[in-house]
Order: sequence, then C-alpha cells, then structure tokens
Amino acid sequence: MKMRMMFKNSLRLLSSNFDKVWKLLVYKLISLGVVIALLAPFWKEYLAFATTAYNEFELGSFFATGTFYGINVATALTSLCRAVLMFFSLIFTSNIWLGIYFVMIVFFIRPILGNIGKYVMSEMVYFYMATSSRHSFTGTLLRTLNKSLLYALLRTLYNVFFDGLVLLSLFGLTRITNPNYAYVMPILIVIVPSILLAFREVFNAGWAPAMVVFDNNAVKAYPKGMRASLRRGARVYSTAFIIYLLAFVLSMVLGLYSLIIILPVVFPLIDVFGMVMFFSSQGMRFYVDADTILTPKKLEEVDKIDDAKYLL
Repeated sequence: MKMRMMFKNSLRLLSSNFDKVWKLLVYKLISLGVVIALLAPFWKEYLAFATTAYNEFELGSFFATGTFYGINVATALTSLCRAVLMFFSLIFTSNIWLGIYFVMIVFFIRPILGNIGKYVMSEMVYFYMATSSRHSFTGTLLRTLNKSLLYALLRTLYNVFFDGLVLLSLFGLTRITNPNYAYVMPILIVIVPSILLAFREVFNAGWAPAMVVFDNNAVKAYPKGMRASLRRGARVYSTAFIIYLLAFVLSMVLGLYSLIIILPVVFPLIDVFGMVMFFSSQGMRFYVDADTILTPKKLEEVDKIDDAKYLL
C-alpha cells in the first residue's frame, strides 16, 4: 500500500511538472548533439564500423514495431550483443586510440552530461515541492553548475559497477543455449535488469535530493541520501523495480521505436521519485500539485533547527 502511494505521488508530481519533462528532453537532445560533435572528427570510421556490424547481424529486422517481443527477443538480444562486440573489435583492431576516444566520449562524457541534467531536474522539482514555484531550466543549470559537475562526475564513476553488471547480465543471458530457453528469455530480460537497476536506485535515489535540500556538496550529501533511502529501503526498491519493469515491458511489447516516447518519461519519473522518497523519509510536507500538500503520517527523523527553513 505504501509503495503504491509513493509511486502514485511520483506520477502526480510528474504530471504537475510535465513542462520539466520537455525541458529535460531538449537538454538531452542538446547533450546528444555535443556527443555527436565530439565524435564527428572520426565519424566516417565509426559509421563504417557500425554499418558493418549492423548489416552482418541484420539488426534492421528487430527495430520494426512489434517484432521485439515474445520468442524473437532471444534472437534479437543475441544478435545485438554480437553486433556490439564486433563494432568494438573493429574499432580497437583498426586503431586503439580511436577506440579509447570513443569509449571516453560515450561512456564517460555522455553520462556526465546526463547526470548534470538529473541534478537540475531535482533542483527544479524541489522548489515546486517546497513552495509550488517554478524555475527555468537554463537558469537552474547555470546557477548550480559548480555543484552538479562534481555530482555528475562522482555518480558516473559510482555507477560503473551497476551499469557494468547490467550489461554483463544481458550478455550472460545470450550465452545460454538450451532450446527451451527461448521461451523463458523474454521474462528474464525484463526482470533481471529491473532487479539490478532497482538496487542501483536504493543506493543513489537520495543523493541529489540530499544535495538540494541540505545544500551540501556531492561528497557530504551521499551518506545523508543513503540514510534517507535505507529508512524506506523496501519501498524504494519495490517502487523503482515497478518503474523499470513497466519501461522494459512496454518497450518490448510496443517495439524499440517506443523508447523514443518511454525514455523521456521514465528518466524524469525516476528523478521525481527520488525527491518524493527523500521528502517522505525526512517527514517534510510537499506539494504534489498546486492545490494539494501532502504530509507524512509520522516523522522518521527529528529535524534540526538549522533545517527548519526547508519545511513548509
């Protein structure tokens, strides 16, 4: 019941702040443009390698709407993993520095830009929850850049373990050769990543909210965010699991093209969920829409006088 309320309140708050979804989407598109621009000097080489791998495993047939579900998922995921491995093999075989540069841009710079946007989203949602006020994305980005940069860097490094674990689990699923496994794989490919990503949220969900609420830097805020998350660990995990599970199920049922719609909603929802979790754990009242203020039934932490300014 409590898990359902946390999920429901996150959806309500996201609905009240859906303008922020569009702003975050524009930011992510600009970030993608920056990544593409950084890769542009070697674009012909990367495109040639990608095209070779794409055609080798006939990936085009798996991107049609409605084909990436059911028993087809076993073949699709296996082909995709082999194509990715072939792509990196071609890059590093051709020029090792070309490969290192690609890895740095795609797996380091890109997540840093994404995590900066995540912090900005948390900051804007905080002001709405606390005072029902709205702040511009650009203004918040520039004002908090000194804090969000360190957060983005540390979170990117911190998530290497979880992200690597998800990728290894997906690759491991493709290595099973039992003929009956094809019927089970669609279920596993939804459940296994959802389990791992939900664990990641238990450790990360309170990080940005603690920075925003207590005005701490990324290092000092992490243990505060962790304590807040662990106070409601079961609810945090189950809610995050449901969010990721729904995202994976919808993408498989509707096809990979549906990710164009699903991802821009899931990412902000995770950010909003983190703020809802943190406010609830701290016993802080908050707006879920312009006319509704929610108050946790009981405080789980006695707020210090210095923190009283953060309460309504």
